[in-house]
Amino acid sequence: MTNRKIHRWLSVIGIVFFLSVAATGIWLQIEAIFGEDEAVREAMAQITSPASLAAPLPANAVSMDKARAIILARYGNRPVASVDWVIKAPVPAYVFHLDGAEPVKVTVNAANAAIIASEPDGEDWVVRLHTGEILGDGGKFLGLAWGLALIAMSITGIILYLNMLRARRTGAAGKVRGWRRYFW
Repeated sequence: MTNRKIHRWLSVIGIVFFLSVAATGIWLQIEAIFGEDEAVREAMAQITSPASLAAPLPANAVSMDKARAIILARYGNRPVASVDWVIKAPVPAYVFHLDGAEPVKVTVNAANAAIIASEPDGEDWVVRLHTGEILGDGGKFLGLAWGLALIAMSITGIILYLNMLRARRTGAAGKVRGWRRYFW
């Protein structure tokens, strides 16, 4: 099979996947640049942490066990995947990541154990679509396949371009001057 046929068949098969990856990638980049998370990161960068290794950790935090009890009363007994203690924030907090059928991230004020926020914990559906994970293990395999196909398309496309460029330079079209000689 020639480079041109390989290139053509990979493009026909891969166009749906390439467009899916491109569209979700653009969406994720726009979200990263203009999304709420970016504004929060920028605000957090302006804050100086009140804690350092040379001094005891802040004493104004309620015990994590009290925060756990508040979450238990609201969400029932659920497995805890992890707990983060966020010290560098406008409001220091404990962030509980709860497992279950629908994972939840619960943020609790570290000073008074009041629940600040509760939101689904896990990857956004756009990220799962972008990586192919939305289709399960088969989607991960497809993601690997279309990544390899993109590399193959790039290599065969460069080879085709160089062959056509070489043919044009030796033929009548080789007389075209300026930047136009690279695009026909």
